[in-house]
Amino acid sequence: MMALTEFDCTQCGACCFGGHDRYIVLLEQDTNRNIPPALTNEIDGRRYMKMQNGHCAQLCAAPGGQLNCGVYDQRPEACRAFRSGSFECTRARMHRMAQADAMRIVAGSGIMPGAEVA
Repeated sequence: MMALTEFDCTQCGACCFGGHDRYIVLLEQDTNRNIPPALTNEIDGRRYMKMQNGHCAQLCAAPGGQLNCGVYDQRPEACRAFRSGSFECTRARMHRMAQADAMRIVAGSGIMPGAEVA
């Protein structure tokens, strides 16, 4: 498990977990970012990053158990404003680190979620 005192934004993933489809809103500042429309949903006239299994669909599990953002260089303003070590970061780690750790463990095992285990 990742300790709460480690603040590596590019590998943690706790802030990428949210309980609803309106978790990561795209703002006017995101208009010029290269975020493909297929990665977003429109709800009530606003665009949001797609969610999958309780987290942003762009949160990718890499071999070795790391979690990375699939669009990190183009990530939305809402994600950019979420500062490593901030109050919000600490809250996300406190409330969602177990979900991130579970995803990290699955990634490290090489077993994809939903795959049959013999």
